[in-house]
Amino acid sequence: MVSLQSAQELAVGLGANALTRHLDSVNRDLRYIANQEALRVLLNAESPDALGYLTRDLIAFSEAARFYDQIRWIDETGQERVRVDRVGGTAGAVPAERLQNKGTRYFFTDTMALNPGQVFVSPLDLNIEGDAIEVPYKPTLRFATPVFDASGRRRGIVILNYLGRTMLKEFAAAAGSLSHDISLVNGDGYWLKASDPADEWGFMFERPLTLANRYPDVWLRMRTADSGRLRTGTGLWTWRTLHPLRAGEISSTGVAAAAGPSQGRVSHDGYIWKAISRVPPEQLTALGAATAIRYGIIAGGLMGLLAVLSWLLASTLDDRARARELLQRLATTDGLTGVANRRYFMDQLKQYWSGFQRHPPLPVGIVMMDLDHFKAINDGDGHAAGDMVLQHFGRILRASLRDTDTAGRIGGEEFCVLLRGCDLEGVRDYAERIRHQLEIDPVILGETQLAVTVSCGGAVFLSSDTIPAAAIRRADAALYRAKAAGRNRVELG
Repeated sequence: MVSLQSAQELAVGLGANALTRHLDSVNRDLRYIANQEALRVLLNAESPDALGYLTRDLIAFSEAARFYDQIRWIDETGQERVRVDRVGGTAGAVPAERLQNKGTRYFFTDTMALNPGQVFVSPLDLNIEGDAIEVPYKPTLRFATPVFDASGRRRGIVILNYLGRTMLKEFAAAAGSLSHDISLVNGDGYWLKASDPADEWGFMFERPLTLANRYPDVWLRMRTADSGRLRTGTGLWTWRTLHPLRAGEISSTGVAAAAGPSQGRVSHDGYIWKAISRVPPEQLTALGAATAIRYGIIAGGLMGLLAVLSWLLASTLDDRARARELLQRLATTDGLTGVANRRYFMDQLKQYWSGFQRHPPLPVGIVMMDLDHFKAINDGDGHAAGDMVLQHFGRILRASLRDTDTAGRIGGEEFCVLLRGCDLEGVRDYAERIRHQLEIDPVILGETQLAVTVSCGGAVFLSSDTIPAAAIRRADAALYRAKAAGRNRVELG
């Protein structure tokens, strides 16, 4: 029985870790979007162009992240102004005529009441479109923060609708190898994930489907202890409490209706989920010694593996300098191509801009690049072939860079390079070298060769620019001209 209990504790621990891993990354993504240059420009000087630039940036971000059902800027009246939905695996902007007013939804009113820098995290519930719960059900967590213009005027909120289905599946998969009945409940005892889907989301339909109603004696113990183990006539129960809110995050009670305010704020201590494993009584009886041994082997093996991995990690990272270098690389590098990821590249862009402002005579060149017909490669040759193309192009870019240059992957097949000390003619020369190198260096796919080309748009920082995004836009416009003129060419802006 001791081995069985250890296995259940390990099950809820693995499930809990799967949940918290997702939440940390969503918070970082929200703060990144709220500080985007395109959004700040739009809030300070609204125009169709500025609206278009933000929309394009959010589409690129959604394509790269792949976890967000919706990314929106909702203005101070509650009207959706920019909304990017992910449908069928593809991100796209919702047309203006289909944008909705969310002024009466709890997540809007609760977020609008926050101070600058605070983050609202909604209860995990089902998404509502129009006035009805969306079918098929979409478990959704909404991360939102208020945004302000340069004068400090509140200009609405930015909000990410995170697809909770992925998180809940990983929760069940992580714990499922050790527990046949794993579940997740909220602070009121409603099931968010259950072995029987009919038990889930009772609060959305005003149904009293709660663990508190079905197992009142068990719930009484769970409410008063963050973690524990309990054996009753209903089985062996093991649980762990999760506190999803981080520093600076606020939640509320929410509301299941399509409109109406929540009942009040919820703090870190009040926003809880409980990961629960139950071994029913009949299974306890049937398990016997053989099953206890099997669970003991599994639990012992996993714990031994964790111990070995911990030892290896400690040994590998004993050298602190190497550890910092590894973490820095993981945080700043696109894992597939080896160039800078989007977040780090945008940070570098700001630094190059600051350097140019201090010393305008030293030019800074920008090259936007887009692999030609990349979707056709994914569709015709498969995503594995597409990944090989991206890796191949990443190698070409890395080999081309000087110590003073930075290359980044800023979208699916879109790249950008910053060239310090490079004027417009130098930008053309560099882009032509990259274009030519890719043209003569095909991608090897087994016994076949795949010819790939790239279109490039170049520009430089100008003394008349007020923001670095101005040069990016010129390079981007030049890139579109290159593609419109037949692809596999370089244009300057």
